[in-house]
Amino acid sequence: MNEIGAINRVLRLVSLLSDYPHLNAKQAANLLGWPVSSTHRLLRKLAEHEFAEQTDGNFSPGMELYRIVGRLSGKMPFAEIAEPLLDALTRQFNETSMLTILERRQLRMYTAQAASPQDPMRYIVELNRRDPLVWGASGRALLAHLSPEEIDTAIATCTTTNIRGEVLDPAEVRAALEATLKEGFALSRSHRTLNSIGIAVPFFGPQGDVIGSVGFQIPGFRFREEQLAGLVEGLTQTALIISQQIGAKPNF
Repeated sequence: MNEIGAINRVLRLVSLLSDYPHLNAKQAANLLGWPVSSTHRLLRKLAEHEFAEQTDGNFSPGMELYRIVGRLSGKMPFAEIAEPLLDALTRQFNETSMLTILERRQLRMYTAQAASPQDPMRYIVELNRRDPLVWGASGRALLAHLSPEEIDTAIATCTTTNIRGEVLDPAEVRAALEATLKEGFALSRSHRTLNSIGIAVPFFGPQGDVIGSVGFQIPGFRFREEQLAGLVEGLTQTALIISQQIGAKPNF
């Protein structure tokens, strides 16, 4: 294995540990399509340098990996920009707001920042977990602005159901993406969390490419259709501010 290939394998293995924090060498090899022997050898090497921790044959992220993540997480520019904006949204609407970032090469997304209201009925959002783009308003707000080929791939490679156990309906997805482009926002009902409403608006970078989305997660019993326009307006203004702060042109 050449040096570049070895580095690529190590990076992919570190990334896998962040997504699957408790797995053995065989499970890791199956997920990556690698031989078990070489996968186990690389995991042991990561453990030697404390990027992984081995317990009873299973591997999890090590303290050195946590140390690096901890130092970098507070320096993430999107989080720094979004934190006061999400806090303002949550104070205004008393709902959980969140910032989602697109991982375009993987056709995935993750929630980088969230703000929760004081209301006892609120959602605690898991951060930095990779999720497919086809389920949920946050993902569909992004997917609608990708190329037809990327949309086809995202639909074709989705193997997960929604929280209600429903399989993906490609026709429903495409209709929803068309509506998102037309209306400027995405809306979902009980895709990732039971009895919840998701609303999201995309934001864009300097080249006009979609970068992420800002959204709300709202308990279904509390949502009223007459609220929608105000919620979308709040998200749209926040998305505009984020876009401008990361260098997008005013007419992005």
